[in-house]
Amino acid sequence: MRTRAVSRRSARFLLAPALAGLLALAGCTTSSSAGSSQAEAQQSQLTKVIKRGTLKVAVLPDFPPYAVQKPDGSYAGYEIQVAHKLADAMGVELKMVSTNGTNRLSLLQSGRVDVNISSWTATDERAKKAGFTVPYSAHGASLLFKKSDPVKGYGDLDGKTVSVARGSTNDTIMTENFPKTKVTRFETIADAIAALKSGKVDAAVESYTTVRDEAKKSSDLGALDAPPLDPALVSMGVLQGDQVWMNYLNNFIRNFIASGQDQKLYKKWIGTDLPSIVTQVP
Repeated sequence: MRTRAVSRRSARFLLAPALAGLLALAGCTTSSSAGSSQAEAQQSQLTKVIKRGTLKVAVLPDFPPYAVQKPDGSYAGYEIQVAHKLADAMGVELKMVSTNGTNRLSLLQSGRVDVNISSWTATDERAKKAGFTVPYSAHGASLLFKKSDPVKGYGDLDGKTVSVARGSTNDTIMTENFPKTKVTRFETIADAIAALKSGKVDAAVESYTTVRDEAKKSSDLGALDAPPLDPALVSMGVLQGDQVWMNYLNNFIRNFIASGQDQKLYKKWIGTDLPSIVTQVP
């Protein structure tokens, strides 16, 4: 009996240091994890923006009614209002930087902007290099032509010259899906449409909304009466690897949609309801 008692006491003596070590290890793991999370938060673009007091947003200067830069240098449009709402939610000032289809990523990489709110379609190919939030909008491409030389369908584009903004989703659509069409690329959306107006090209491919609005403004231009090409989700774009910043932006967008603010602004500027595909994304 005495031997058993001694054995039990010895076992307790031997187990005590081991348990203490496990507890210490657990404490270190928890402490290390918390420290890592804090370090990540401190290095995040979210923290930098708040400390700086300014949110730098890349926007398109020539994509009405989504975004346009007016002669006085100010900006207006649906996405401009989205950018203002984001800055207000963060309690910082808003600084807008013009971008185009080719320099969105380089603006992020150089630190000139914190986020893109520039009708950036979240394609799988682009997601290899940039980070994309949940969508706040959606759109598809359509066709603009001169009424004096009408286009009755997408199949009529074979052999025709079509203008697009370089590096845009429309550029990709035409290049990959319409090999018999001659694609002429311009640096801006405005230049692509101007090429049609001046007779340099037979048609222009742009956002369904832009095509519709241009046709309304110009009596000699027509919009193709057909469903949009390649409807796609539009997201905010950031640098990869900053999960804290991504989490904040996703949270903002979800609340922005759930509160009805996104629908209100979209209806005001675009003239239709926010696409249901946007509200269905978790």
